[in-house]
Amino acid sequence: MLASRSLRPVRRALSLALLLALPAAPLTASAQGRRAPAAHADSAARRRPVPGAVIVPPAFARAIASGTRTRTGEPGPRAWVQHARYSIDASIDPATNTLTGRERVVYVNSSPDTLAQLAMYLRQNVFRAESPRRDNAPLTDGITLGKVVANGLTLIKLSSHDDTEPPAKHPGYVVDGTVMWLSPRTPLLPHDSTTLEITWSFIPPLTPSDGREGRDDHLYLMGYWYPQIAVYDDVNGWVADPYLLEAEFYMDHADYDVRISAPRGWVVGATGSLENPDAVLSAAARAKLARARSSGAVVTISRPGDGGSAFASQAPTVTWHFTAPNVRDFAWGTSDRYQWDATRALIERTSGKPDTVDVYSFFRLDARASAWAAGGARYTRDAVEQLSSYLWEYPWPTMTSMEGVLTGGGMEYPRMTFMQPWADTLSLAGDLMHETGHMWFPMQVGSSETRFPWMDEGFTQFDAAQGMRQLYGEPRKGGRIADQEPGQRALYIRRALAGQDQILMTPGDLFPADLYNVMYYDKTAQILSALRGVLGEEIFHRAFREYGRRWSGRHPYPYDFFNTIEDVSKRDLSWFWSSWFYEPWPLDQAIASVKNEGTSVAITIEDRGLAPMPVELAVTRADGKTERVHIPASVWLTGARSYVARVPRGSPVMRVEIDPDGWFPDVDRTNQLWTTPRGMRAHE
Repeated sequence: MLASRSLRPVRRALSLALLLALPAAPLTASAQGRRAPAAHADSAARRRPVPGAVIVPPAFARAIASGTRTRTGEPGPRAWVQHARYSIDASIDPATNTLTGRERVVYVNSSPDTLAQLAMYLRQNVFRAESPRRDNAPLTDGITLGKVVANGLTLIKLSSHDDTEPPAKHPGYVVDGTVMWLSPRTPLLPHDSTTLEITWSFIPPLTPSDGREGRDDHLYLMGYWYPQIAVYDDVNGWVADPYLLEAEFYMDHADYDVRISAPRGWVVGATGSLENPDAVLSAAARAKLARARSSGAVVTISRPGDGGSAFASQAPTVTWHFTAPNVRDFAWGTSDRYQWDATRALIERTSGKPDTVDVYSFFRLDARASAWAAGGARYTRDAVEQLSSYLWEYPWPTMTSMEGVLTGGGMEYPRMTFMQPWADTLSLAGDLMHETGHMWFPMQVGSSETRFPWMDEGFTQFDAAQGMRQLYGEPRKGGRIADQEPGQRALYIRRALAGQDQILMTPGDLFPADLYNVMYYDKTAQILSALRGVLGEEIFHRAFREYGRRWSGRHPYPYDFFNTIEDVSKRDLSWFWSSWFYEPWPLDQAIASVKNEGTSVAITIEDRGLAPMPVELAVTRADGKTERVHIPASVWLTGARSYVARVPRGSPVMRVEIDPDGWFPDVDRTNQLWTTPRGMRAHE
């Protein structure tokens, strides 16, 4: 997601399960927000904090011992992931703004554990007046449940007490805010399945909602709209943290078969593939879709007010049928004010043969959304193609972008994204690159956005910068493209200089809301850029993609990422992980002096910050030649504050620069360049 929200007080404590699952910090953890120390005359004598080892939490260590995880970052030989199959029928009534649904879920227990209870999310309950939240939001009555059935037995609603566990001895269910705990008559045994049937209804919240879904005039964007089973994983068991409007989601991959009924003339776009085009679209509309797919041109399939020529049925209500196998969620939107454009993306598969992805764009013909008509479908296509090239192939047959409702960026769902009504084309292109980037992290690599937002937002911010650079080059003067590395760096450094650096391993719902974006998004993107500088482009890229290959369709934790990078690169990077993910440490390397000493030139480097990093020097001589000097991070890991690098005297040294390639997020570039006055040599 690319959005900003203001901090609001949490009115209820997070669940004990979340607090117990917090990652352990290294032994050298320091207070948040510490400023980088100023340089002093005795800097060489001052010692600095040294990063400790990454401490693996007991729950993760148990997963390694049980064989579901490994110390090399690969899934273990006994790895498992839960899976569900959803069959959902839903209808939207614009006259009452009511969504009515019923679902049948077959939940397969692939774990070795017997599950006495099941956890399901009712995320629309976050809009109820009594629900805790970290942001202002329009109030609704939340979800109204009809019947709840488990294996043919109707469950009754049981009383809920904040200080007790949901009762497990009696068949029934308890609703605790945004989480429903179900206690079937019989426990769910390992490698068995259970069937749930639920009916429900709710009124979607008005825009701006929570910046992720909602309704506007003649428009509905339906995110987290159905009861969804929570994740049960091998590290923490049930992960059912309350939804508080701030941190995002953690979901299992599942199969979806969804039928959506809407009034005639209302076009529907969704996560899945349309299975009944003959029943809902006219022959002319289907021919246009075929032309968009075969030609690659942007083709308008339907426009508002075209007399319904794009639609087949004359019935007052039309049912659109979609399927989406192996995705972690299902979202959809509908409006009678939409223009629907289509094109295609061509993806080079490993077989060498190109594959076609159908690309759809839905938007209103409104001045606020004028950029969409010019580039909604095209920019979505560009993002799919660029990110497939940089990461790995986009795996699904469709990708949809849908405008409306949102007021601060966009929100990702599998195979689609909801977006604000951009009028600026460059902003739309950057936003679509970011949101489409989430189709890799976390839509394929299914980390917990709730507890570790940097594992999807930061990775996607970095990936989007690579895609934007490939398409549009370096940013304009002044940093107009916020999704490119220089803009990301400037945002992070400004906060670091203000003493507001933060520990990234802090769970999302415990993080300062006003720093959420700049730290989880921009700081993490800069860390990946720095890691690329440490490892080199080829090794970094290979390791990053290998992490994605290993964990697609699974649930990686931070330690899986750390271990994979170390496994592929064959490097011990514990100092790097500790410094950048467990500490709020800024980087500040400076050239203190350049002097001729005997047969060499002594270049004194001071580390005035807190994060130890390698030093990359470019030394330029009077004859125009430039040589590179590499100083490993290990020189700082004993507590040293200064280091003297030496180069042969030879041709006079005219210029010395730290990090000439700009890999590292140093907070003060002004002290990283030394030049000798014209006509003078290095200081005697």
